[in-house]
Amino acid sequence: MTMKTPYGVCAGIVPWNFPTVMFVLKMAPAIAAGNAIIIKTSEKSPLSAPFLANLAKEAGIPDGIVQCLSGMGDTGKILCEHMRVRKISFTGSTRTGRAIAAAAAQSNLKSVTLELGGKSPCLVFDDADIDEAVAGCTFSISVNSGQMCMASSRLYVHEKIYDEFAQKFAKSFGSYKQGDTLDPSTTMGPQADEIQAKAVQSYLDIGNKDGKALIGGNKKEGNFFEPTVYTDIAEDSRINKEEVFGPVTILHRFSDEKDVVAKANDSEYGLYASVYTQNIDRAMRVAKALEAGTVGVNCTSPSGAADMPFGGFKSSGYGREGGPNALSIWLEEKAVVIKVKGL
Repeated sequence: MTMKTPYGVCAGIVPWNFPTVMFVLKMAPAIAAGNAIIIKTSEKSPLSAPFLANLAKEAGIPDGIVQCLSGMGDTGKILCEHMRVRKISFTGSTRTGRAIAAAAAQSNLKSVTLELGGKSPCLVFDDADIDEAVAGCTFSISVNSGQMCMASSRLYVHEKIYDEFAQKFAKSFGSYKQGDTLDPSTTMGPQADEIQAKAVQSYLDIGNKDGKALIGGNKKEGNFFEPTVYTDIAEDSRINKEEVFGPVTILHRFSDEKDVVAKANDSEYGLYASVYTQNIDRAMRVAKALEAGTVGVNCTSPSGAADMPFGGFKSSGYGREGGPNALSIWLEEKAVVIKVKGL
């Protein structure tokens, strides 16, 4: 027979951009599988974890089963190197993910699940519902001010509809209102802090040099950036290859399906991809060919389903969280062989 057994003490390291959701997505399956878990939050967003931990205590979860820490990178490093921690689940940047995997390997070879960055492509074919594609792509790159790992930041639009799409997309994305995030009329906020704003600015400098801004391309007061769309960007430009993590997207023109799939896959990232078309044969063919952990058809990120696994290909991580096997990453599998007397 086979048995599933919990690891014991686990750790979940969550990012600053979605701290509440990530706390729950790591904590719930970990303790349901029978583990204790320490959640480490970013120093940029430390307040939700203790609030949720107190709710867990009020719900009757025994003391010590759910704990939380906050701090700089050294705090996470201690967890990753600790010999009593047997499992790490991390969501965040690819750079930090590599460091976590190395620390785990150099300590006690603890199990690691990584959900990392992305540079998500969206392919819009000439038979797509243009208005639907515009709405989906606009929402994807504006969620959390573009600070989302699966944001559609590379748009490949068929040449037959490129001009119409570009005009409508620029109008839609450019209409987002920035301001006080507590004001209900505000539809897009600032970057998380000055550090993140400087990172986004460095990519705008590249975009303004390597291509042409259809809209935006400038920093506003504080840590706000104009919704920005670049055209005429070469495939090998850094702004087309690297994760910006801001309200910035690149618009490309294409004519051939095979060629555009190759360009979409020409990335070290593979977290999310999407395709807009009314042809189901093409949709399934392209979905199979795209190198991504999730593919949206006539929808794009953050569209997903809680009963489906989530994770990335290539440098977007390894392992899957959620879905029908949500508990499996928090359990070790044991084979038990029983000799029956007389047989």
